[in-house]
Parts: sequence; structure tokens; C-alpha cells
Amino acid sequence: MIIFGTTARRKTIGSGQFYCPHCQTQRSYERKQAKRYFTLYFIPLIPMGDLGEFIECQTCHMAFSVDVLKLKPSVKKLSLAEMMNRVKGLLDDGMPVEYLIRDLTAAGLDREVALQTVNTHLGEARKHCPDCGLTYSPAIATCTECGKPLESNAK
Repeated sequence: MIIFGTTARRKTIGSGQFYCPHCQTQRSYERKQAKRYFTLYFIPLIPMGDLGEFIECQTCHMAFSVDVLKLKPSVKKLSLAEMMNRVKGLLDDGMPVEYLIRDLTAAGLDREVALQTVNTHLGEARKHCPDCGLTYSPAIATCTECGKPLESNAK
């Protein structure tokens, strides 16, 4: 009696760190290549073609398409308390005033209170983008949206 068939063999061709969508954090991975082989008595003898490449997380052992290496970790949304504590830092890091007010109100703060909070930190001194109309802290030189130089408000 002759026993024959096919099997897939995997070979590690690379490794590194990536953002695992299953684990939701940075993990080690192995990049693997799979090939189909003709087997005789369960011994792989003749390669029959490539099955492709994939990424395997070394923690959860889930397999992903090679495109998973392009994924970026999701940005953690700040709570209202964290945003209130970081208003000045966010503005000085280049966040437009309009975006900060949007995020503060989305987190549950009243719009008027959000405006007062921003005004407390910036006062009347602001810069604005002539192209997209966003306003910024005076410490910022270029628009984070379009990259154009900012102009000072004339008041």
C-alpha cells in the first residue's frame, strides 16, 4: 500500500515588533512563508508551489496578512479630566483651538466652559492659518493641517 498526499511547510523568513490587532498592543512577530509539498509516506518530497507569506504573533499565535505590519496603534482618547489637565500642553504641541474645543465638548464639557478654559490659557494672543482658518497658540509657527505659515491676529 502506497500512502501519498500533500502538506504545507512553513519557514520563518523574518521577525520583529508589530502592533497585533488581536492583542491590541506591541508584540513580537515572525514572518513566515508557506509552501505546498507532495508527500510520500508523510515525508515531504517535492515542492508544488508557494502558498504565500503571513505574519504570526508570537504571543497569541494568530496569523495575519503581511499588510498588518502597516497598522499603527490606535490613539487612546483622553478623558475629560486628562484633557483639562493638559489644555496648555495640547495647545503648545500644535493642536488647533477649534479641535481642542471640539474634543472638550465631545468629552462632556459645556461649550462656553471649553471656550473660557482655552481663553484662560491663551488669552487674546492667537495665530491663524490664512488657508484653512484654524487658530493656534502663539508658540506655533506652521499649520498642522496644511503646513502653511501662520499669521498673528491683529487686535
